[in-house]
Amino acid sequence: MPNIILAIDTSINYCSVAIYNKKKIHELSDRSNKEHNIKILPMIQKILLLSNIKLKELNYIAFSKGPGNFTGIRISMGIAQSLSFSLKIPILGISTLAIIAEKAWRKYHQKKILIAMHAGSNQIYWAQYIKNNKFLWTGEQTESLIQCNKIKEKIQHLTSEWLLVGDGWEKIYYQNLFKFKQNKIISPNAKDIIPFALFNIKNNAFVHATEVTPNYLNNIFFNK
Repeated sequence: MPNIILAIDTSINYCSVAIYNKKKIHELSDRSNKEHNIKILPMIQKILLLSNIKLKELNYIAFSKGPGNFTGIRISMGIAQSLSFSLKIPILGISTLAIIAEKAWRKYHQKKILIAMHAGSNQIYWAQYIKNNKFLWTGEQTESLIQCNKIKEKIQHLTSEWLLVGDGWEKIYYQNLFKFKQNKIISPNAKDIIPFALFNIKNNAFVHATEVTPNYLNNIFFNK
């Protein structure tokens, strides 16, 4: 069976889509100012045309399940569920923070990623991701919604090997931040969902469309 995958991300401040087919990835990304619902469907149509793929030829659908913008998460999940139902194809939801870690690896080749993403008020979405010797990410269990003043106790014993990623670091004032690798402001991209999808295909780890759930990290009303 071919592995033609459509990946969708509308979780934060960009809309992005990607098609994987025959080890090639076509992708589109566009900054979105709360216009995810207007932009995402035309982008899906365009990426299908660019990759010369018909909708009915899709074998898998994957999407960013959050945390992030409440409405954006619901949009990507709703589209993914609809395609999964109508095309009778497996579905997969991937953490937005894991997607960001994968993008940091792709761009900067760093295996230890500290993610702090702005979450409104004095809070951030936090995660520590490590790419292990099998090139698999571990760290979803570290994801949490925390107050900025809790960061110090989380990082004070960490070594300088970690790369800081995310716009949340701009809100954190801690004198020992300089010991870490430079902060990179990274937005998730659907292209970086593909490696997770391929791993799950290999391990038959997809679910039914009714079983996918959003990842709000207990802050579902942020940016609604």
